[in-house]
Amino acid sequence: MDKKIPLPPRNRRMDILRAIAIMLVVLGHNFPHPGFTWFDVYFPMAPYRLAIFLFASGYFFRDLTWEKYPSFLWKKTKGLALPLLGWNIVYAGIVSLLVWRNVVDYLPSLGTIWSFNSLLVEPFVTGHQYTLNLATWFVGMLYPALLLYGVLNIVLRRVNDHVMLGVYLLLAIAGLRFASLAQMSHYWYLPLHVSYALFFIHFGKYYRKYIEPYIERLSSWILIPACLLVSYLVVHIGGEVPYSLAWMNYGGWVITPLLMAIAGILLWVRIAGIIERYVVPNGIEKAVSESTWDIMTHHLLVKLAVGWVLIHWSIEPELTVAFRSSIWFMPTRLDFWALVGLEVVLPVAWHYLFGYFKDKIGIKL
Repeated sequence: MDKKIPLPPRNRRMDILRAIAIMLVVLGHNFPHPGFTWFDVYFPMAPYRLAIFLFASGYFFRDLTWEKYPSFLWKKTKGLALPLLGWNIVYAGIVSLLVWRNVVDYLPSLGTIWSFNSLLVEPFVTGHQYTLNLATWFVGMLYPALLLYGVLNIVLRRVNDHVMLGVYLLLAIAGLRFASLAQMSHYWYLPLHVSYALFFIHFGKYYRKYIEPYIERLSSWILIPACLLVSYLVVHIGGEVPYSLAWMNYGGWVITPLLMAIAGILLWVRIAGIIERYVVPNGIEKAVSESTWDIMTHHLLVKLAVGWVLIHWSIEPELTVAFRSSIWFMPTRLDFWALVGLEVVLPVAWHYLFGYFKDKIGIKL
């Protein structure tokens, strides 16, 4: 009988980091908010919140062989691509119902909802085809990026990791530069997203192998101010730059977005380490980390549902027009943190409820 190899202990710091990253995504979709305006002006979240997920994927990446690649391919397909397409079909149904009931005005027409392009192509191109699950566009980038990185890891396994970091950096710079060109077809988004993602996936792997042992010795009193200073200087050099990864909209800048993302990653990795050291484990970060997919997919649907309740229960009827016109509708009589909390807690509850019933009926996914 083969001896079972025990699994490595769960990395609590990465759980905390992923929980922070998904909270930044939700916060970013609830801006502007007066209490955070100053922070987002001097340390904008957009350049690094999704780069953190790419970094974490690379951090856990282990070198592959051609024999291991089919298993890697199936694991990523089962964990990323199939859920992405499955939920995309579910949201096609949800959006169809909302359009039929004329709930809001910003959803696509019924004629485009069930097209081949909306169902199977756009999730991997822009991912914004149904609006309510637009945050899942990131998965449409992550999946092909990981598959390509796995192939390159095998083909270029004899190339020095330091050299490959430089190669991936140049590829990311080239992608950002190309994205600034006018008249770019939207089908270019996928290769440009992948060119950007490869660098941060490799940076995560590189960090674990080469940087982590040394940066752990660096005092937080030095590292955190240094990251904040880099961000402050970059923002004041680049000015009002959109930093939108979804649309590769960086105003022509190619170096500053990468510097911002690296500074953000290093900052939040250190903050996650501080939380790991000084906060007693309570399971919250693990629950949120395990539910990042559900939060990313469903938090905007929660936002719409909360807005609908507030409007139709005569709490804020004067904001009906604002609610109908934008997914970014912000209630005025609901506490900001209450809304953010609902957008996190309800998808987490769904994650565990679905897992409970899945185990009860014996479904293996």
